[in-house]
Amino acid sequence: MERVFLDSLRVFVIVVFLCLLFSPPAAAEMDAAVRAVLKEHCYSCHGPEKQKSDIRFDTLPTDLIQERAAAETWHDALNALHLGEMPPEDEPPLSQEGRALLTGWIQGQIDLAISEMESTGGRAVVRRLNRSEYQDTMVDLLGLDLDYISNLPPDSVSPEGFKNNGAVLSMSPMQLEYYLEAARKGLQSAIVTSGRPEVSLHSSEETVADKGKGNYTNRLGRVGSFVARIPGFPDEGEFEMRIRARAELVEGKGFPRMKVRFGYRADTQAPAEDVAIVDVTSDEAREFVFRGRMESFPIQSRSQSKYPGMLTWISNVYKDGEEFQSLQKVTDTNAKGKKKTKQVYVEDPNFPKVVIESFSFTAPVFSSWPPEPHRRILFESSLREENEEAYAREVVARFAKRAFRRPVEAVEVEFLMRFYRKVRPTVKRFELAMREVLAMTLISPDFLYLIEPGEEEKRSLNEFELASRLSYFLWNTMPDERLIRLAESGDLRKQEVLRQETGRLLDDPRSDRFVEQFASQWLDLSSVDRIAVNPEYYEDFDTSLKPHMQAETRAFFSEVLRKDLSALNFIDSDFVMLNEPMARHYGVEGGPGGTTFERVKLAEGIRRGGLLTQASILLGNSTGEDSHPILRAVWLRNQLLDDPPAPPPPNVPELDGESPDMAKLPVREQLEHHREDPSCADCHRGIDPWGIAMENYDAIGQWREKIRRKDPQSKKREVWYELPIEADAELPDGEMVEGMVGLKSYLLKKRKDQFGRALVSRLSSYALGRSLELTDQADVDEISSDFSKNDFRLRYLISKIVSSELFHTK
Repeated sequence: MERVFLDSLRVFVIVVFLCLLFSPPAAAEMDAAVRAVLKEHCYSCHGPEKQKSDIRFDTLPTDLIQERAAAETWHDALNALHLGEMPPEDEPPLSQEGRALLTGWIQGQIDLAISEMESTGGRAVVRRLNRSEYQDTMVDLLGLDLDYISNLPPDSVSPEGFKNNGAVLSMSPMQLEYYLEAARKGLQSAIVTSGRPEVSLHSSEETVADKGKGNYTNRLGRVGSFVARIPGFPDEGEFEMRIRARAELVEGKGFPRMKVRFGYRADTQAPAEDVAIVDVTSDEAREFVFRGRMESFPIQSRSQSKYPGMLTWISNVYKDGEEFQSLQKVTDTNAKGKKKTKQVYVEDPNFPKVVIESFSFTAPVFSSWPPEPHRRILFESSLREENEEAYAREVVARFAKRAFRRPVEAVEVEFLMRFYRKVRPTVKRFELAMREVLAMTLISPDFLYLIEPGEEEKRSLNEFELASRLSYFLWNTMPDERLIRLAESGDLRKQEVLRQETGRLLDDPRSDRFVEQFASQWLDLSSVDRIAVNPEYYEDFDTSLKPHMQAETRAFFSEVLRKDLSALNFIDSDFVMLNEPMARHYGVEGGPGGTTFERVKLAEGIRRGGLLTQASILLGNSTGEDSHPILRAVWLRNQLLDDPPAPPPPNVPELDGESPDMAKLPVREQLEHHREDPSCADCHRGIDPWGIAMENYDAIGQWREKIRRKDPQSKKREVWYELPIEADAELPDGEMVEGMVGLKSYLLKKRKDQFGRALVSRLSSYALGRSLELTDQADVDEISSDFSKNDFRLRYLISKIVSSELFHTK
């Protein structure tokens, strides 16, 4: 069967062609007056002798139609002129007439280029599903929550920071094999071949010992585990755990956290995976119910006899940041007066506890047999007995329609049926043949790619393409049945229907995927994982706080979206989203008691609000020892203003904070020394002030009044010293700001429209799955204007993008 499959697979070729065809007229020559202005004010920095940011205006092409890169550079220059960043402050200023002449010429050339490009504009978008989209689509298509992406390579990232950009999503032959493996894995679990299985049941009220000495107990404090041994278990299918537990709460402390792991003991190793981590919030016992798939966890070999059975470990993973010696020495005296010292586990009375009252395990769990995923694919039909091939054709047609997210043509079904006719004689059961045929469907380009129009002329997406674009934008997965029905009826494109559907998708729990994916990628939250916090500087920092830092930012984004708030809250807000670990990290008293994020109104003395004061942003743009004003400034300009500074020229030295002489200087003075290098000075004048204003926040995002440093010259013992913080800064336009408060006030006062347009651009790029082009600027301008007029409301912006011509065309 494998040989037959591979032979058929060889004829299955994926070909992706991207075409960009232009027939432009000759470019207009640059006006002599414009060239004179450039020569007087621009060539000294961007001319024959000096090329800041590798830009030469004297040789930069003026044919913006054929030279796409040049068009983007002229567009960036126009933005710099509008923002007053060109010429720099140490150069003679442009006269009002010179500025008008230069900006008018650039804008005119851009408008001309756009009008010419629109006749063929844009490029065909043939974009592979990225890892998260593939995972969510497989879960929704097969109805089984398995890990389908463990073997897939990581996704590349676009210049905007997104992982759904078709230009960076490649495909290799090896990757196609991984997709085939994942498809077979899912279909093996979805389509069953056996009769109703025997159900394994286990229950216990007392813990058992795992291996060796340990604190095995029903009362879980700082240490200790409740262990349940499950002697009989299936290798596949859904399981259910029921744990009856209560909390012993401590005033002034958070809720205890119950962590459940499932696996087995293999001598010194214990392969296991997490089932769940939940807060236990009440001193009254309640039943917690958890479900999972046996296939998603390490399964013990049936031949092992030393430690038979699967194991469930339950522990309390709450942390209060305090120290307590749980293992203590105790001396006993026996009847003969002989003393014996031993170590025992001692409870901390001031630590919240989880008390386990009972545990039960059932597997496999099903309401009927065959289970729902099987019946959804191999539906009941009289054809099954009357004409097996006709039934197979119906199964293939229905499945392919859902997988391809559109109606399928007869020739497509026949292609798969030819493969069925080759496979069916080689296997005994019909189900086995269908697993292989449907696996072929799941490695088709029509499933793995979002294929949109590839014609030379622009055209609107058809109804099914629109349904997919909307669904992958807001749900990260395939359209549901309602969207497909609206596409079939032709009603989806109607503005009122589309507005209602956008609202429905945003109100559905699946839109949490949009929050997670867009917020994480837009704000580069993965940077938190790339930073190693130095324990010498932050000895109490616990790396388990990092996921809470990232979750805080996602919860904040979600709050702005769900409550239909202004996106200006991303710059500054009168509330924060906190859970108990983050409230403790920020020193906020009286906050939430558990790990669920709650809205907390800012009180006096809480120096938070907006994105810039969140630990995920501050840590992600630090060294792990100290703040990094340059990284923080670049992040602000890139993520919030869509104005990334040019990359440093080659061989430019890094900011040297390690040398003995530099380390003892405040950051401001270090940067001043750095700017003494001519190759650094010009760019850093437009970068450094943004980061200096954030200096009151240390590497892990906590407020500080002074900078604490270790003396690099101390040899025999550690010597620490403190440096003053100077967070007042002069921004590139000459505006003075004092610290974070001044910076946020300035952004709201002077840069809110730029921020609004930046958010429109980033969200549009994410929605389209491609980078924006010059021809998109008119649409972006219109959306940005309406976004501003509607108080920068995030839900309005999403609806506006979905209803725009930009979203409806390739």
